[in-house]
Amino acid sequence: MIQITIGSYSIAMKYLTKRSTRNTYYYRRRVPKDLVTHYPKPFIEISLKQNDPTLAAVICEQQHKKIEQQFARLRQGLPKDQVLTNYESAISYLDGFNLSLQDAIPAMNGAELARERLYETIDDSLQSKMTANDYQALHNNEADFPLHLLSDEQRSALAIIQGKFRLTASQYPAEYLRLKDKLENTRATNEANSAINSLIACCGDRAPSEYSRIDLNNYIQESLLTKKTATVQRQLKAIAAMFNLVSLEMDITLDRQHSVTKVKIPNLGNDAKDRKEFSVDQIQIIRDMPLSKTPEITHLIQLMLDTAMRVSECCGLMVKDIKLEVETPYLEIYRNNVRDLKTKNSRRLIPLVGSSLSAMQEAVARASGDFIFPRYVDESSGSIKNNNASAACKKRLIALLGEDTPTSHGFRHTLQTRLRNVECPKELRNELSGWAKDISDRYGSPSDLSLKARYLNATVTR
Repeated sequence: MIQITIGSYSIAMKYLTKRSTRNTYYYRRRVPKDLVTHYPKPFIEISLKQNDPTLAAVICEQQHKKIEQQFARLRQGLPKDQVLTNYESAISYLDGFNLSLQDAIPAMNGAELARERLYETIDDSLQSKMTANDYQALHNNEADFPLHLLSDEQRSALAIIQGKFRLTASQYPAEYLRLKDKLENTRATNEANSAINSLIACCGDRAPSEYSRIDLNNYIQESLLTKKTATVQRQLKAIAAMFNLVSLEMDITLDRQHSVTKVKIPNLGNDAKDRKEFSVDQIQIIRDMPLSKTPEITHLIQLMLDTAMRVSECCGLMVKDIKLEVETPYLEIYRNNVRDLKTKNSRRLIPLVGSSLSAMQEAVARASGDFIFPRYVDESSGSIKNNNASAACKKRLIALLGEDTPTSHGFRHTLQTRLRNVECPKELRNELSGWAKDISDRYGSPSDLSLKARYLNATVTR
């Protein structure tokens, strides 16, 4: 630890060191015991390449954050360093020559020497992989440029410099997830890759603008042989979103115009099956269900029964979101650090009645941390385990009601029917389910909560 003086302040830098025989500062720390197998030595020591203590302190802090991120990733079972996408690798490669994106543009002045060094390095790389005759033929313009002999990052860096950088469809998911900051979101990754892979399987791996309208219609027809119309529509929307965002943010002008737009799917929605709803007898069995060995599952099911909340919305609930010591008990749904919302209209207040009220009273009393359902929250990665929660609820419902039971999503449709049966206005039903396009002027007021609670209470006996 070294004491750094900046102006009138003295700062102790925990991992900043300097050897007695050298002027250069180092970042040095011991590897935690649970991670020693991931490092070649028990200590991490990195030269900061600085003699100035103030600059060394700044770089030391940056290095510390990087190492802490490595530790966090390893403890999550992830690679030590984040895997770079094709584009990031190319940018990192250019950075090694002190070339920024702007510097890499041929028209820009002031970076000629850096660009020249890059060209020389690529030329050396080719020379080492070619015979003397082939290399000479290349320089005499008697042979095509052997792009296949370059690494992916070299090819991409060269394309950026030449203003020809493009991606094929297979490369779009990684760049899209990077731009959306969802590279480590398993569900988002699977959905993006599934959509793109379905397009590639039918039409090949090309740049977006190279898919014709005929290709797209063939893709739709082939997909409809094995998928429902809504699934095909969802995948097309995902493909379009990837093509649009990546080509815009990475300034790939050639691919901003593509055929995945204004798509028409024959008989859209006609093949949809009505979701099963819970019967009155099934609802009563759920109300009377005893606590399981995992109380969270019972509370989760009973909460959905009288609130029509989505599983993901339930999983992200925090203790502070449950308001019990008020005239009309309610809970608040909003975007937080572990849970996103399906739409902006999904943010809402829901009165607690019947089983949802008793379930939350018990859950809050049992809570020992910030979350109501900590079993289904991964705070380290900032995500929820809604698939695990859905599977656990399904298993419990099958044990209670048999194999023919509706799914957890059936609670939403069932409550809509129950609310219609007590003549609850459509706008209130939509607000409660998170479907409202516009909310009432008294939204969230005591009278608003009281009115919604009155309709929800009326459904408890139905």
